[in-house]
Amino acid sequence: MIRTGVAAFLSVFLLLFEGFIVIKLKGYSGIYFGDLQLLIGVLAMNFFFAFSILTHLKIWIENKGAEETEAGIK
Repeated sequence: MIRTGVAAFLSVFLLLFEGFIVIKLKGYSGIYFGDLQLLIGVLAMNFFFAFSILTHLKIWIENKGAEETEAGIK
């Protein structure tokens, strides 16, 4: 549940960050997404990207803790 909320927040942050990069590189004064479908599509891609990274991070932390526990037992 926390992963989902953090991923939603990061998807909005990534949208703003990506927009800022495009504005600076292209010299635009703003970005027009055209319609709501395009905006939702970009947010969905960013959400699943952030969610997958957070999932891999969670699995890595769990495996790291299991390895430390096994090393402490031996």
